[in-house]
Amino acid sequence: MVKARLALIPYPNSVEYTGGSIPAVSIDPEGASVTLCGLQDFAEDTAAEAYILHIGAEEIKIIAPQKIGVFYAKQTLQQLREAGGDVPCCKIFDQPRFAHRGFMLDVARHMTTIENTKKLIDALARMKMNVLHWHLTDDQGWRVPVEKYPRLIEVGSVRARSHFGQQKVDEPYGGFYTHDELREIVAYASARHITVIPELDIPGHMTCAIAAYPQFSCTEEQLEVGDHEGVYEDILCVGKDEVMQFVYDVLDAFCDIFPGEYFHIGGDEAPKKRWKACPHCQQRMKDNDLQNEEQLQGWFNKQVAAHLAQRGKKTVVWNEALKSGQMGDEVIAQSWFDPGRHAIRFANRGHAVIMSDNGSNYLDYPYGRIPLKKIYKYNPFRFGLTRKGRQSVLGVEAPSWAEYMRDFDRVCYMTFPRLCAVAENGWTRKKNYKDFRARAEQFVPQLVALGIYPALPGIWDPSPKTRAQETIDQAKGLYHTAMMMRHDEA
Repeated sequence: MVKARLALIPYPNSVEYTGGSIPAVSIDPEGASVTLCGLQDFAEDTAAEAYILHIGAEEIKIIAPQKIGVFYAKQTLQQLREAGGDVPCCKIFDQPRFAHRGFMLDVARHMTTIENTKKLIDALARMKMNVLHWHLTDDQGWRVPVEKYPRLIEVGSVRARSHFGQQKVDEPYGGFYTHDELREIVAYASARHITVIPELDIPGHMTCAIAAYPQFSCTEEQLEVGDHEGVYEDILCVGKDEVMQFVYDVLDAFCDIFPGEYFHIGGDEAPKKRWKACPHCQQRMKDNDLQNEEQLQGWFNKQVAAHLAQRGKKTVVWNEALKSGQMGDEVIAQSWFDPGRHAIRFANRGHAVIMSDNGSNYLDYPYGRIPLKKIYKYNPFRFGLTRKGRQSVLGVEAPSWAEYMRDFDRVCYMTFPRLCAVAENGWTRKKNYKDFRARAEQFVPQLVALGIYPALPGIWDPSPKTRAQETIDQAKGLYHTAMMMRHDEA
């Protein structure tokens, strides 16, 4: 029997063809019979998301241990229906490779409207992704109202200009989401079995907050909200008790809006220049027997993680937060650029990591730097992970930083179809790029129907000449940041 390939992203992990076919238009996902069974009928850590789908000429049946498996089975049916043509009768036994399959949306640099965010969530759900990591604050903008600190919105949400690389717009840019809008997104995602993980990036990337409250920095100088890309030297002064109270207050405000299990506190790109000259920070180090400023950040991160634990949250950090060696083993490390291999050693000790390597998973990088084929062939188990380390990988996530993405059309162009490759990396064990690319082209009309317009197929895998030029152009823009990070690492 010829094994026809199903027009699905991500591709199922087991397909058994049973003979015959049915017209796609006859498929009614909501009309399928559903049976909930016990977890003992499935294996591995991802069993809760598993499903068995029988597509027959007379009946379509779904068997799953939990409602999320039923939901994913219906997403499979919806894709097959919209792909059109005839669908071969088959039995699909499916469950994801990784428990964490995420997309990070940066709205601090440029905002995505609530309605457009829903479109992205619909696309995530269609591809069986289960995490929306929402980057809500950064140097260039604060997007969440906090009642105790109104200037975070009054001042911190608006920058005077936007000078990102060669893109220079000399007019104010700003905005924020209301609490009702934030909760609307949480509910919308939850209904589609997607967890929203909010990010409050601290102690660095806080220029917007310091512009609103200068007393929260070491120098107490009045700053403007950040208006360009890169790493800013002014960060929160963690030697001041009032700063710690501010952080706890903001965490509590965020926790009241986002009920999920996870909370991201950033911890990346925090230069220690101000701390070294700050009497408050130096006194904090002395009081806590800390040997250097890196340990001071470790102390700060531990206080924050402990506070979140009291709120029932698990803390996620970028890999730089591990450099002090003081982070508790209960945190989850997200690896993006890790020349010191801190996240790898953390995983090899048996602690949870999320793989988001910037050279293979950053969706804001040009297609010449990360073509579709490269992101599809990404191997999260490289970089010296031991067997224990591989078992510690929770999954994969693709960040989309928005310095250079001023509108939703650009977000869609840069994100799709590359996020389709991330979805398959997170779900499917045995992969084939040629087959995936064909299925990605078939999937484009479904994205368009959701209001998402991907890059055209001719852009997905650029020529070697285009790749070289775009890589050089992008590297020039990254040089300063990379040098600062390497210096801080040393």
